[in-house]
Amino acid sequence: MKRISASRTGWNTIVALSLIPLSGFAMDVYIPSLPDMAARLHTTPAAIQLTLTLFIISYGISQLIVGGLIDTYGRYWPSLISILVVSVASFMIAWTNNLQLIYALRVVQGITVAIIAVSKRAMFVDLYSGEQLKKYTSLFLSSGPLPPL
Repeated sequence: MKRISASRTGWNTIVALSLIPLSGFAMDVYIPSLPDMAARLHTTPAAIQLTLTLFIISYGISQLIVGGLIDTYGRYWPSLISILVVSVASFMIAWTNNLQLIYALRVVQGITVAIIAVSKRAMFVDLYSGEQLKKYTSLFLSSGPLPPL
């Protein structure tokens, strides 16, 4: 298993805090495009809204499974591969005209974002304890500035 050296803890903390909100970002950036997607794909708004449902369900269910997997296989490689896969899936969604492919890619995004979020949250438990852990876990829901590392 890969260990984080003390000199890299600060950078890993910054990267983790920037990746944890990815699930909200994946929704917030996507929602304004829904009306245009329905028009360009010649489908109903309900069919496009199903992509949101698929993302949320796959993200939620995946979190139940991912914890055990990252404890078994580590946090680094699953997280790194997930960042790559979610990026590729996002570009494919932007360029495809196939609604069924968009459905599948939104499920892939949900699963990979869950892997990223769970592994980064677990990283804090590995690196910090006591008051420091409380401080950083409180930032998961905060949008304020980062404290000094």
